[in-house]
Amino acid sequence: MAPPPERLKANYNVSVKLEPFFTGGKVQVSKDGEFLLCQCGDRIQVIDTKFGKTIRSLIQEEDEVITFVIGSDDETLISSHKSSLLRHWNWKDGSVVRTWKSLHLTPVVELAFDTTTTLVASGGTDGSLKVWDIRRQYCTHNLKGGSGVYSIVKFHPDPKVSIIFGASMDCKIRCWDLNTSKLIGVLEGHFSVVTGLTISNTLKQAVSSGRDKVLIFWDLSTFSQLRIIPTYECTESLIPIEFGKLVPHLNVTDVKSPHVITAGEKGCVRVWNVKSGIEVFTQTDSLVTQPIVEGAPTITQLEYNETNDHLYVITFDHNIIVHQRKDLALVKQYAGYNDDILDIAWFGEGETHLAVATNSIHVKVYDIETMNCTLLKGHTDLVLALATSKSDFSILITSSKDNSVRVWKMSQSPFEIICIAQGNAHTGSVGSVALSRTKLSFLVSGSQDTCLKMWKLSPTQNEDDENLSVLHTVVAHDKDINAVCISPNDNLIASGSQDKVAKIWNSSDLKLLGVLRGHRRGLWAVQFSPADQILASGSTDGNIMLWSLIDYSCLKTLEGHESSVLRIHFVSKGYQLVSAASDGLIKLWTIKTSECVATMDAHQSKVWALAVKSDDSLLVSGAGDSTLILWKDVTKEEREAAVQEKEKRILEEQQLANLMQKGLLLEALGLAIHLDQPFRTLNILKDLMDQGEVALADLEKMVVKLSTNQKDSLLRYSTTWNTNSRHCHQAQMVINILLANHTADELFSLPSMRGAIAGLLMYNERHMQRINRLRQNTAILPYTAAKIQATRGEEVMETN
Repeated sequence: MAPPPERLKANYNVSVKLEPFFTGGKVQVSKDGEFLLCQCGDRIQVIDTKFGKTIRSLIQEEDEVITFVIGSDDETLISSHKSSLLRHWNWKDGSVVRTWKSLHLTPVVELAFDTTTTLVASGGTDGSLKVWDIRRQYCTHNLKGGSGVYSIVKFHPDPKVSIIFGASMDCKIRCWDLNTSKLIGVLEGHFSVVTGLTISNTLKQAVSSGRDKVLIFWDLSTFSQLRIIPTYECTESLIPIEFGKLVPHLNVTDVKSPHVITAGEKGCVRVWNVKSGIEVFTQTDSLVTQPIVEGAPTITQLEYNETNDHLYVITFDHNIIVHQRKDLALVKQYAGYNDDILDIAWFGEGETHLAVATNSIHVKVYDIETMNCTLLKGHTDLVLALATSKSDFSILITSSKDNSVRVWKMSQSPFEIICIAQGNAHTGSVGSVALSRTKLSFLVSGSQDTCLKMWKLSPTQNEDDENLSVLHTVVAHDKDINAVCISPNDNLIASGSQDKVAKIWNSSDLKLLGVLRGHRRGLWAVQFSPADQILASGSTDGNIMLWSLIDYSCLKTLEGHESSVLRIHFVSKGYQLVSAASDGLIKLWTIKTSECVATMDAHQSKVWALAVKSDDSLLVSGAGDSTLILWKDVTKEEREAAVQEKEKRILEEQQLANLMQKGLLLEALGLAIHLDQPFRTLNILKDLMDQGEVALADLEKMVVKLSTNQKDSLLRYSTTWNTNSRHCHQAQMVINILLANHTADELFSLPSMRGAIAGLLMYNERHMQRINRLRQNTAILPYTAAKIQATRGEEVMETN
């Protein structure tokens, strides 16, 4: 029985596209806290902090951004590039105001604005420091004395004090007087790269941090050390705490002492009283992941925004974690770069969240509304697969290369995700998992150890992180198991393997029921139909095969993908199928007709992950290009638009018929061109030519007033008419009007002009030859007539 047409999907369109927006480098927050500006490859991305979406990209082709800085006016942005150019942007509209050469021998790695956004300082890798007046557009200072790459450049925060500070590879912080361009002091004490410098606006004091694991408290009046504070970690960034503002565990009596917040190698935020040298607070619940490389910086940068009082923690794995400064409470998390997206699952009651496995040891859970990201920490190696069940979307199953599976539970109020159970019985990477569908009683996992395991899942499990018990284990395949799934009634389990076969198992005891052979290469996906006794399988051979669960025979093969089929899902209650492949394409199939009804092309790499919302309204895909795309079902909208377009066309055709009947040919001509009806256009032109010179003059005026698209259509029609001698007169008339009333530039702005020239020249030459023959024949006629008349006259005379 064929499904009703209204039940079938026709197309999915991109609704939301989440691309990488931070791949390392600098991050800066706008003054109002509404935007994040992040380095992403060769561009600067402007991110809306409310929804976590990229709203603008600042990019110059083939000129990679090295660093940037925003002025205190919150509009001016200066960026340095690999080409040694500096660019002045208005980042709010994405326009380039000015570009100039930095005059450094090597690229600029540090930039800083003064408090008035008039001067900008550039520190290069050549050991020089230059100051630019961006309004008058010239270099005001060329300060020498540094050695090697600059790590810190900073103006004094008091606009009345014309001093600039710079720290280079020799670990010294130099101070120059901008009025005299002379070096007035050197802060010596660090033995490694200086990574941070904060200067007091009211007191002549400063604090610096470095990778030598100390903070140094300086007296700027004498350029001497007041205190050296050991931190026992390589500090990458520090920010000051203004006098009078509270921080965690800071007594009211200590508020008037200078304090700073630091972060670096240990991956946690720390607060220091620099006057006493005491650490007053250490963050114990940090969400930052420790890097695999020992000694590498975990937190690379700290940013503070005074407007919203938020502290932004930027990590080595491209995450941005936002805290309230006063108590370090978590506000939001952003995932700047996802790497390869390996799997996706809808998560949470009402499917409000997306769980994403991103080639990381943590699972990222996105809120669909705000794109706030939560990290699930627990696995010790890369997470490979995810699974949820329609019976309870608050439960998430994850599997990993650490040979384990974990069970997570989400609670909405307060929002929390905890691990309630884990299983560690596999001896190889667990590449696929599935959860029972009618009730949460068991889960199934397939592993690189070729074993299929069935685990008992108790609904009474709590947050004690219990160990899962194995109900059944079977050596299922000869090679890695890439996919497992459970039937809608929980009676059957299917597994697909690299050994080119799929197998059907009884869920009660994992007894083998059938072997499905037919694919030429390994399988990556298996799915049960929600309506029929059918199993679908996708393989590296590019085919999707549909199997009968009665006799385990192949019912049909869907051919269309030219590369490996990595994911498949049934939609439209089993009448249709969505598949994703390694060429980045997603295809929508109608099973009854074996027809591919839509191909969606938005990814640039292998589509490893595909998930469909339970009502089929949204489809989400993730690929090796680090892009997460939400596709919206637009079938209803497209059908309604098609109906409206059909009704509109019927009305316009009726209007055209009425105009022709009334003899309003010029109005009818414009409407015929709009409706793309070349035959009616030709007939109208013939009628106009029959009406004489006045009608042709009006025609010329009307053609000149046509839109560019209508003129282009008329040119295309004329090119076709010109190939037929019966219609060439109308074609030549149109071409003559276009040539007589338009310049060459205007004519070549028509899209069809260049392609029409060759055809017009060839047929015009034929028409000219035909006319020349007619002229010759016409010239012979009078001579022939005279000869005939003369002959007749001679015959009459002879007769007489």
